[in-house]
Amino acid sequence: MLYITSMPAAFAFSLGELNPDSVPGPCIPKEVALRACVGYNWQHISTCGRRDEREWNVPVVVTGIGYIGSELVRLLLAEGEEVIAIDNFFSTNAADTRSLRRQPGVRFIRGDVANPKVLEAALSGPVHTVYSLAAQPSAHPKAASVAYMERSNLVAPRVLLDAMAARDVRRLVFASSLRVCGEDLPALVTEAAPYGPFRDISHLSKCYTEKLMEMYAATSSVSCAAVRLGVTYGVSPVMKDDYRFVTVPNKFCLQALRGEAIRVYPGGHMPIGLIHVADAAAALRAAVAATGSGGFTILNAATEACSVRQIAALVAGAARRRGRQAVVSDESVGGEREVRIASRLGEYGFAARHTLASGVEEMLDYWEAKCESS
Repeated sequence: MLYITSMPAAFAFSLGELNPDSVPGPCIPKEVALRACVGYNWQHISTCGRRDEREWNVPVVVTGIGYIGSELVRLLLAEGEEVIAIDNFFSTNAADTRSLRRQPGVRFIRGDVANPKVLEAALSGPVHTVYSLAAQPSAHPKAASVAYMERSNLVAPRVLLDAMAARDVRRLVFASSLRVCGEDLPALVTEAAPYGPFRDISHLSKCYTEKLMEMYAATSSVSCAAVRLGVTYGVSPVMKDDYRFVTVPNKFCLQALRGEAIRVYPGGHMPIGLIHVADAAAALRAAVAATGSGGFTILNAATEACSVRQIAALVAGAARRRGRQAVVSDESVGGEREVRIASRLGEYGFAARHTLASGVEEMLDYWEAKCESS
């Protein structure tokens, strides 16, 4: 066990943006923000075997504090970490992150990861690990322009890796996707599964970033872990209700409570990997241990697999037990089949704590409470 005696209070500052799509914000000089830091109370934490005691005063960086990133920051703070968080609020409402950004131990930079000035500010001092979640993840055709997607998903990872290599920041954990294996998953999905065919640039870009990480791991001091997350579900500190940016299980729960038809599109019979957002954050956290020996590592992080059709049936059944008139419009064809997803994350201390069934109930509780309060 370890005690830490000080931790900076939250501060935020903005940098000029190259990206016209980003949201502008008030500019507070970095030196002013740094002077605003105050002491933090004693806190009792467990190292969990992840850090040497000498490293606990070295912060971590989290790029992207939306749905998954906010849960990761919550977990890191609970473990006593100091977090430098970056977001440009493209798909996340800034107001929804206000409470998180004001937490002791959080330093926030409003900016675009593809902007070298933003990374210069974030990496200006020692950094233990960078968790990369800042990407445009949605395959929805109206989620973002192709130009923005390319900047966020292709340019930003390269700029980040360049900055890390130049400043000798040696650990990168990337939130990839199990969809790099394609839509039609094999019966057994291991970390060695080949890349599959794609229908959208968002998931295709994950392949590029994984190969980019592999290249930098071979040519620089940066050790990289790509965590291939399943489709996430459940309640996190930052929730979204814009269907362009809501995952399938969460969207179905919201539709059921709104009295909207739950639509299953063609192809909805094919199995997908799934993981609760809290388990996703824990998987990203555990993956840091995989970067200790250097090189490039792939780790699967999907704790269950089922079809979108099965998710719709599960949500509809749970909603009906609550007296809701949930209707499923199923356009999918084809029979169900089983898929098993293997993972080496257990070697690094990861263990799933949630199931889709319990997550659906959690989501229905959350959206019901939101509807009542509004």
